[in-house]
Amino acid sequence: MGPSWAVVATVDEPAPLIAAFVAHHLNEGAAEVHLFLDRPNRSVFKALEALPADLTQRLHVTRCNAEYWAATEFGRHPYLHTRRQIINAQNAYDRSKADWLLHCDADEFVRSGRILTRELALVDPGMDHMRLNVAERVLLQGAPQQGIFDGVFRLPAADAKRKLNEIYHPVAGFLDRGLTGHPNGKGLVRVGRGHQMGIHYPQGNLPSGWVRGTRLLHFDGLTLLHYLIKLLRRANEKHLPGEARHKPGRATQLTAMAENLDDPAFCREMLLALKTLRPEQAAALAAMEVLGDVGFVPSLGGQEMDLSVASFDAELREMAAKFLTERAPIWLTEPVGQP
Repeated sequence: MGPSWAVVATVDEPAPLIAAFVAHHLNEGAAEVHLFLDRPNRSVFKALEALPADLTQRLHVTRCNAEYWAATEFGRHPYLHTRRQIINAQNAYDRSKADWLLHCDADEFVRSGRILTRELALVDPGMDHMRLNVAERVLLQGAPQQGIFDGVFRLPAADAKRKLNEIYHPVAGFLDRGLTGHPNGKGLVRVGRGHQMGIHYPQGNLPSGWVRGTRLLHFDGLTLLHYLIKLLRRANEKHLPGEARHKPGRATQLTAMAENLDDPAFCREMLLALKTLRPEQAAALAAMEVLGDVGFVPSLGGQEMDLSVASFDAELREMAAKFLTERAPIWLTEPVGQP
């Protein structure tokens, strides 16, 4: 039996995704999953209650209501979701009984828990930080997305800026090493050493090693509508003093979205350019060895779940109705399209 690992995530997503996130990681060997619910969602509780008892006994759910935030050192509900994530991750770190803790999001899945456990067993006792490389899901043009986990995975491409500019023109500047999201992966932190959690890695510049045999799969937008709403929300964040909250690629995406919000054709084309690959793009990335052809099926342990795009988007529109009504009413009914 190898070292134990746990996962913590602050979530505000449709119930099917959260249930799949929990089931997958527990079935893949996680000793604990810590969920912090950013807002109440009855459908999430219903979906979690349907999971087998042998899973839910390793699931720890926290409602992040006013009472919860008042009891934290922050003393109130933080405006920035990243601040809420860090506080929640520290909460889980301080009470976890696992050997290692991974802080990720509900759209990120460890591909193989078995390999992760095996590699953690080989880590030097003095090493408290291990990195999981990322692979980002991308859709293929001409292959309509039926399920939220459909697609293949692209890897960050280092030292290939000129080639990526050719492949992704005219949206290369919207990407970071060929990805819409983060290219640096996420960190596992050894529990019980008094470390302070961060978003991608622990605070304090701890020395780190790399998990080589498996990756963190990032579904940066489970559907095109999901990605659209993600960009809309971030584009509508308050401008606060301090360091920029987004890397240049993401910031460019947000600026383009904000400036063209009333042009659904532009938004649709931007989404397709960022989240899908034309055949020639896929071929070029495959030749660079940064595109795989292996998909992903979450480990659900035989549990039946509706992971269709139609079901996911229907719940997503309902959850985002107030925000869309106030900020982008056109997308209450406007179809986003398919690859």
